[in-house]
Amino acid sequence: MKTFVLLFTLVFTLFSAQIDEFATNMGYLRDYDQALKVAQKENKPLMLVMVGDYCPWCRKFERKTLQREAVALNVNENFIALIVDRNHDKGKYPEGLYAKRIPTVYFIEPKTQSTIFESLGYVKKDEFQETLNEVMTEFKSEKK
Repeated sequence: MKTFVLLFTLVFTLFSAQIDEFATNMGYLRDYDQALKVAQKENKPLMLVMVGDYCPWCRKFERKTLQREAVALNVNENFIALIVDRNHDKGKYPEGLYAKRIPTVYFIEPKTQSTIFESLGYVKKDEFQETLNEVMTEFKSEKK
């Protein structure tokens, strides 16, 4: 039993470190309240990426979509990006944003904290790029 607990702790630490490393490399924040304040200050939508440490589709979404240059540039220019682990970060983001399926990306209007759009599951880079553009169009039209 002691070995199982030790192994579980080691695996949890490795996966948490993996999300932290992704956030650091991509310029994503890890704290919802901090990200919300930045989004409000810069008047940009908040892009909350919800993943799980055990989720192969989440890793694929990170590698094949979010890390692609065009997507990364669009995100960094137009959004305040935040990545959270659905289970391990529970309680550190609004309860209403708990996703049943992951990866899930929530696009949030920073002043009202209402969801502009929700993207479910693995999405290829071109389709996600379209989603980013549509969200920005919606966000700009709501500001008028």
